[in-house]
Amino acid sequence: MENTKAEFSRKLRKFAESRLFAQLLPIVFLVVLAICFSIATHGRFSKPTSLKIILDQALIVGTVSTGAAFIFASGNVNLAMGATSVLTATIAGMVYNATGSFPVMVIVAIGLGIALMVAAALLSTLLNVRVMFVTIVMMTLLVSVQQSILGGSNVSIAYELTSSLKDAGFPYIAFSLFFVLSFVLFNWTRTGRSLKMLGTNRVCAEQTGISFQKYLLQAFIIAGVGCGIGALLIITRSGSIGTGTMSSLNMDCMLAMVLGGMSIFGGSRSFVYAGIIGSLTVCVLNQGLLMINVDSTLIQGVRGVLFLVLVCTSQKRPKGLPAPEG
Repeated sequence: MENTKAEFSRKLRKFAESRLFAQLLPIVFLVVLAICFSIATHGRFSKPTSLKIILDQALIVGTVSTGAAFIFASGNVNLAMGATSVLTATIAGMVYNATGSFPVMVIVAIGLGIALMVAAALLSTLLNVRVMFVTIVMMTLLVSVQQSILGGSNVSIAYELTSSLKDAGFPYIAFSLFFVLSFVLFNWTRTGRSLKMLGTNRVCAEQTGISFQKYLLQAFIIAGVGCGIGALLIITRSGSIGTGTMSSLNMDCMLAMVLGGMSIFGGSRSFVYAGIIGSLTVCVLNQGLLMINVDSTLIQGVRGVLFLVLVCTSQKRPKGLPAPEG
């Protein structure tokens, strides 16, 4: 009997440490959370209008987080994804108002998103400073730049444009195209494999000829495309950009990554779809707490505590080759 229990316990531990468990747990948590909120709101949470709000929010967070997955896979954390997206949305909106051209707005949004991300990558590699510290400074700087540009005003985009984009399904098409591209790059190209190897062990990866600077730059370029598309989705959804627009996007993206099952150490247990699963979970959590009349300030506290718990529980690096120091 004792041998049977020991064997069962061993198999349970093995499953809990498996790749399959890491993939399934975020999905199970999302489903359980949605069911709990449906029960708590007597079904109001499950109504089409509520689900539409969640999906629209999740598309923005999911797009930006999908790009961030490439940076996470390398074992680095970018804290400026949200600030980059919002500033990009502000400038792209101003460009549209000045030119009246949607294609020009798209080019500016994606180009500026890439440029800001490349600047962060170059600062990190040239100055030999951790990505996290560089992006903390970038986040503060970009928020200040946006506030200086806007002052106390908003950038409003013509309703005819935003409504036509929504009617044409632009947010769904843009996200789908970016996700498919990211999935292919992450799983079936040298870029994705190299980033995961760098996240597993940078020293070993570099000794096999993988350049950290080269692939980190590629990760930031892809993340920049995600920020640019995310900016376009912000414009389409909001129609007006102010200093308070998507103010929690930085936190939402970080929380989405860990809720989606992404390891903070990156490596082989990184999943490109962690961003979309996590973004759905974050938006379900936000909408559910609002619908049960939890104060918005308390919601931020709940999200912060949840993020800290998830990060602390994943502090143990997966077993494998020795981790690089520093």
